[in-house]
Amino acid sequence: MADNKDLEETAKTTTVDFYELLDVDILAEESEIKRQYRKTSVKYHPDKNPDNKQAADLFILLGIGRDILLDPTLKGEYDRQRKLRVEREAEKERLGGKRRNMVEELEKAEREGLARFKRQREEATEKEQLAARFAEENRVKREEYQEKIKKQRQDEELKAQMDRSVKVRFRREGEAATWDKDIMTSMFERYGEVDTVVMGSDKKTKVPGEKHRRVEATVTIVYYRLDNAHAAVMGGKVDYPFLESVTWASKESGMKPEVKGKISAPSTPVATPGKTFKTSFGIGKGLGAAPGRPQFASLKELEEYTLKRCREVDERRRIQKGQTA
Repeated sequence: MADNKDLEETAKTTTVDFYELLDVDILAEESEIKRQYRKTSVKYHPDKNPDNKQAADLFILLGIGRDILLDPTLKGEYDRQRKLRVEREAEKERLGGKRRNMVEELEKAEREGLARFKRQREEATEKEQLAARFAEENRVKREEYQEKIKKQRQDEELKAQMDRSVKVRFRREGEAATWDKDIMTSMFERYGEVDTVVMGSDKKTKVPGEKHRRVEATVTIVYYRLDNAHAAVMGGKVDYPFLESVTWASKESGMKPEVKGKISAPSTPVATPGKTFKTSFGIGKGLGAAPGRPQFASLKELEEYTLKRCREVDERRRIQKGQTA
């Protein structure tokens, strides 16, 4: 029994008076303790008290008390602790009502202080958790807002780019069969500075009355300025009649009112005497790059040239419409 750690701990800490429970004297012999255990245990046996939880607990305590009191080592430790408890209780009684109340109040205050400290610590933890949650929510909202602003800017930039985009279609035939990005850039730089040129995928299209399909190329040309794109749409088909079409890449762009006031001049080169249309643009001689832009001595000269060029484009369109009619 002496090696049983649970019994050792119980002997040191229990407040149960096993002598009173077994109804024996502190100097009772081993035989007396066993006899009283058998007598008392029968009274509180669970079989005789099936619905009495307290009786079942007393039955267990009786067994523990018997084991402790029958073991000399455990009994000695139990008696020492029991004596100390009795002395403490006696000392409390001697303190008197007033001092006893003071001690009880101090003990109560200590318990309340511990409870208050625990409560404050829990409240501080809750506040920290709440602050951390708010910080995380704010971080997520801030990131969502920044992502939204970024997307709006990207959409605005893309829309602005589409507004300045021109779509060109032509057949992959003859010299046009080898036209690439550089040649298309050279051809359309005459209307203004080109931002980028995107060569689309060639497609085979069926032409009414013809047996074989023709390969049609689509190119998107993006200008830095809207008025340059406008000039390309207005003059591209006129200047390059062998193109299938020169239109706005975006339908919304075509709905925009024409640019009024002083428009930046399309950089159309002045016709060179003695040269045909093809030779002026290098077509037929290895498809070289188009000649450079014309140079102007002053802004006034540029404006005059622009107005003249616009009138020429309108006149050509008018003549073409008359011929079609």
